[in-house]
Amino acid sequence: MPPRTPIKNLSTHPEKYVTVTQLAEYWQVSRKQIYKQIDAGVLEAIRLGERLYRIRTIAALKFEQQAHMRTPPAAARADK
Repeated sequence: MPPRTPIKNLSTHPEKYVTVTQLAEYWQVSRKQIYKQIDAGVLEAIRLGERLYRIRTIAALKFEQQAHMRTPPAAARADK
């Protein structure tokens, strides 16, 4: 399986689903913070295993909008 594409812009990301790691890197938070949002039911995710989740890209965008998040500047995420 080829490696997943890093998220440069969530609204134009080509994949329908993203991983916890991809979102954590994009939002510059820990994976634990992503899991907390999933466990709280605030961030919608599909559970595929014990700690294996996929988040629909559209659900991550919705979460960003509802939380009034500001995504980190592109320069901080460049070449990841």
